[in-house]
Amino acid sequence: MNDECRRARDRISDWIMGALPKADEQALQEHLNACAECRRYAQDLEREDTDLTGHFAHIDAGMATRQTRVLQRIDRLHGDQKSNTISLWRDIMKTRYAKLTTAAAVVALVVIMGILSDKSTPPAYAITDLPVAFEEARVIHLQGWNHFPRHRLPDGRRIPPVEIHDWIDVENNRSRDLWSGLTIDPNSVRVTIGERISDGLYSLNINHSERSAQFYRLSEYQQKLRTYNMAKMMSGQLFGDVEQIGDFALVGREYLDGVSHDIWEREMPTGRRLKLWLSAETGLPRRAQMLDRSENGQWELQSDYQTIEYNVEIPEGLFATEAPAGYAAENSKETAFSQGFSHGGGAGFGSDRYSLQCDTKISFTLSNGSVIMGWTSFDRKAEEQQESLFSDLVFGGPLPKLPVELHGLEPAESGNDVTYMGYHLTHTRKADRFIEWTLYVPNDAPPANVKQLGYRALYRFNLDPLPAWNIGLAIEYGIPIETAIDFETWVIGAMAELSDDGVAPEHVTYENVMALAREIRSSGRP
Repeated sequence: MNDECRRARDRISDWIMGALPKADEQALQEHLNACAECRRYAQDLEREDTDLTGHFAHIDAGMATRQTRVLQRIDRLHGDQKSNTISLWRDIMKTRYAKLTTAAAVVALVVIMGILSDKSTPPAYAITDLPVAFEEARVIHLQGWNHFPRHRLPDGRRIPPVEIHDWIDVENNRSRDLWSGLTIDPNSVRVTIGERISDGLYSLNINHSERSAQFYRLSEYQQKLRTYNMAKMMSGQLFGDVEQIGDFALVGREYLDGVSHDIWEREMPTGRRLKLWLSAETGLPRRAQMLDRSENGQWELQSDYQTIEYNVEIPEGLFATEAPAGYAAENSKETAFSQGFSHGGGAGFGSDRYSLQCDTKISFTLSNGSVIMGWTSFDRKAEEQQESLFSDLVFGGPLPKLPVELHGLEPAESGNDVTYMGYHLTHTRKADRFIEWTLYVPNDAPPANVKQLGYRALYRFNLDPLPAWNIGLAIEYGIPIETAIDFETWVIGAMAELSDDGVAPEHVTYENVMALAREIRSSGRP
């Protein structure tokens, strides 16, 4: 850029705001007619001026708070910088631009503050509020690309990126997500692309690679659980661990579609890097990237969410559960499979004597740090039924002596002395399986990262002879339970879901369980 262009660009903003002297307008116009780059620069500023005017015209009534916030930031500046900035604030507020929209003046002042302080502009929002805005959204739409930086095609070329396209309609428990996976062997790399569409009673699973489709039937609880889990997955992909949201650092600013966005960055515990583009005014996300470090130390894209939208209009027919034309439907809605309840983990063991299976169905973490988990354990080769193992159990008492007894938990992160001892709450029966519901109470405050890393199961074998197997059973942190309403929705809902009669035991209530946890902690009983 030459000196003439620099002088012209200094005048362009005054010209757009109507503050350029008449004597300078003709010279500027002559330069714009001859210089395409400055002409584009002027057009961009005009669009920005129009966007800001239109966007903020309807919120002038709320600008008193913003003005106060900006002036408070000025107070944090020191010495002459502070008085100079206040003087500039007074001048800005007298301009035609400020009279038209105070919000634009606030944005301009924040930029000037950044120049004067020679530091990053303080954001006009709290990044720690980001997960709250996500959780309160009624509709969430994400679109972008998945990359595969760690893998190559057999000929050494990069694997082409695969589209990400996800929607959640939270209020109506509807969701649609496009997924991809890799199958790798020594001679080939195959990318499988599929899609899941859930709308009320039915879920349609589509395999685009094989051009096939399959219907599943969902209960009301499974609909809510699927929506919750998908929102949780999206939140993790966009923000990482929400408990560590404050670890982001502001590293820059960029205009996306003519709107200024702050760029935030954070190093993840997994060794990856997460970048977020947040609106400089509202703090809402517009773009997110996950980067992975390659073998040569370069950062490469893992995922790139180029569109992040909240509460937008849902396209008509988006959640239609109909197999695409030309796809082989393995069943119909009338013959749809009932979706199994499989939201935990499990382990199986076999020998000439035993055929053991231990499955965790679902887990919840209460606000006091205790954990509720539903789980099963049985020996397929055992002739006796399990009714007798559950016949004499009491609320808050010992667990049933199942073949594999999950008697406790510990945080997944090693190096701490926290353990969770298990106490029986109740049991339910679904078909031919008994589900044990256990309350695990910690002996101390759990580590801060337990929400991210979860737990490990502590177990014992109630068998003779004892098998020589080791179980590595990971337990998710699960759904957080903060209130009695949460408890009724998720815990009682899960017990009813895993009962033949669809009813949860009456004695298991939020008040009773919280009181039991307090009694166990205060008594110090093992």
